[in-house]
Amino acid sequence: MSFGKQMLEAFAAHGDRLAMVSDRSRITYRQALTEIGHLAANFSASGLGRGDRVGLAMVDNIDVVLSILACWKLSATPVVIDFRTPASQRARQARDFGLKMIFESRAMPGDEVYPNSLFDPRWKSVSGPGSDAPMDDAGPAFLIFSSGTTGDPKAYSQSHEALYRRVTARRGMMEGPGKRFLTPMALSYSAMRHQVLGYLLYGGVVRFFPPLFTPSELIEGLLSFRASGTALAPSVIARMVKEVGPRSSHLLADLAVLYSVGGPAKGEDKIAAYRYLSPGYRISYSSSLTGIISSLSGTDIIAKPESAGRPVAGVQVEILGADGRVLQHGERGLIKAHTPTMASAVLMPGNKLFVDPQIMGSDWGIPGDIGFLDTEGFLTIVDRESDMIVRGGVSVAPQELEKLIRTHSKVQDVAVAGFPDDTLGQEIAVFIVSEHGTLEEFQAFLRANIAPDRRPREIRLVASLPYSETGKLLRRQLVATLTRN
Repeated sequence: MSFGKQMLEAFAAHGDRLAMVSDRSRITYRQALTEIGHLAANFSASGLGRGDRVGLAMVDNIDVVLSILACWKLSATPVVIDFRTPASQRARQARDFGLKMIFESRAMPGDEVYPNSLFDPRWKSVSGPGSDAPMDDAGPAFLIFSSGTTGDPKAYSQSHEALYRRVTARRGMMEGPGKRFLTPMALSYSAMRHQVLGYLLYGGVVRFFPPLFTPSELIEGLLSFRASGTALAPSVIARMVKEVGPRSSHLLADLAVLYSVGGPAKGEDKIAAYRYLSPGYRISYSSSLTGIISSLSGTDIIAKPESAGRPVAGVQVEILGADGRVLQHGERGLIKAHTPTMASAVLMPGNKLFVDPQIMGSDWGIPGDIGFLDTEGFLTIVDRESDMIVRGGVSVAPQELEKLIRTHSKVQDVAVAGFPDDTLGQEIAVFIVSEHGTLEEFQAFLRANIAPDRRPREIRLVASLPYSETGKLLRRQLVATLTRN
């Protein structure tokens, strides 16, 4: 049975329970099931059907969820797109990955031409003359775009079976008397979809919070909704920790799960979130290629805050050297994960199948991160392979330098990146956010603490660092500021 069919059967079983709430609307499971049927008929009348890839770029997350299920009802593959993406990016996605249609809330400015249609909310209330063919799971459940920040953009094809495994792997976090989930994050992020679909599969209530908010507003929203679970970007959790400050008790004591998703977090932020916000704080290491690899929660956060936790059930992790051999505990190399939640295929621009037996197999993948396992089985991420700097033959991990530089009392935030150099291949630059520190102070600190072959040549004081909406540092944007000068 396809995951889509399981979701529709679950909606039918949950009946008149409240399913989803936003500032725009609220809907029960029974109402949702009716609107999904109407949407499927109208999508079919628009020419969509089995095997088609359908872009969804709507503002209201409830509409996105309903449209995902409508696509599955037609045996089509939904492709969830952030509603804020520009027209040029949508045109590339449609062209490069064969999207038959992109439904969007509003027309985007620009001259780019791509197959698009404004999403009409009336489609949810009146059926079109479309076909009602039986659904199947022959096609992918989702096509997931990579961010493109660490290489050429890719699209990961996720089967219904792999989606089911990724969702049900979180079952223990979603079940319980509350099952009330709140998040401001967009459904274009795959980990967020897994959370939302899981709570709906098990009969919970999902509250979609506005994407623009202050930490105080989000905290108030979690408390007033009586949320039992949330998923937030690391940067958002860090802002909440700063807002709350040290406490003798947890501010969100009833929040059973405070899930950090979308990127790494600082060790001190993990500890503070666990101590002051919620004992249910947890963070996972995952990729679109493999699914969840490891998870850190509970007292392990205090014991191993710099780690990414232990491999989750059903996953085996190996660390590979440059020659492909499996390394011992403490040795650093490429992370290889054997997992039951692998993407079924990877596509490159031009809709070309990406095949590299050095990177992935049917039940294993190499996400491209460098790390090591300790004797207790904890995995620590050192850096991304693509972010590694090779200066005159010496490999330098940016995150290691960042960790050291962050110990300076006047450093608020820091990023290290490599940039082209005719003599050494790459040189090292550091970007520091500091209100009171001076260039001379930081130069002296680097000379005293970093060996010459790993010491940054360029030091830039900046007002802020560029991050994606999920909290990932955008090193390429920093490098671009150097190459333009």
